[in-house]
Amino acid sequence: LFIVIALLSACSLQPQPATTFSSWQQHQQQIAQLQDWKLLGKLGFRTSQQGGSANLNWIQEKENYQLSLSGPFGVGSAKIYGDSKTAEMLYKDTIYRQPPQQLAMQLTGLPLPVDALSWWARGIPSPTQPAATGLATGSGGLAAGFDQAGWQLSFSRYRQTDGGLLPGKIIGSLNAGEDRSYSFKLVISGWKFLEEE
Repeated sequence: LFIVIALLSACSLQPQPATTFSSWQQHQQQIAQLQDWKLLGKLGFRTSQQGGSANLNWIQEKENYQLSLSGPFGVGSAKIYGDSKTAEMLYKDTIYRQPPQQLAMQLTGLPLPVDALSWWARGIPSPTQPAATGLATGSGGLAAGFDQAGWQLSFSRYRQTDGGLLPGKIIGSLNAGEDRSYSFKLVISGWKFLEEE
């Protein structure tokens, strides 16, 4: 009787994790194929010394991106154009040309891995960064959170879009030690998928 109960318990416990992981893999593969899109939202950011927020209009076409931020630090606007290696920012009538991560640091004070952001915005890990750890999935195999590039990320408010289920809220935090902490929150109000030409 004990053996029968043990076998029944094992059978009832095994399928759920396997199903969830399989669903996550399928979801990740589907969402990774979305390479041309536009999102509207609001980006909030905070460091140990400062914080701010900006309305965000983000267009992504393969590796190329165009970001329009209005109201960073409560004043003005910024436009950023670039790819994974180079970027140009127009801010307060001045053009800055630097590697993307340096521009992000200059504008927000956050040491963001810019090439990972287009993946995190879709709720999946970036293939250009070290493998994600601590993956937690919710219903349907959607990511509730994972850690990557030192950042702890959480995803919520998933909604059905023309491209599939995508998060509406992403929160990231990084503890760099010595009283240095960083965080951002991206709240997405809308997705649009660009037609291939």
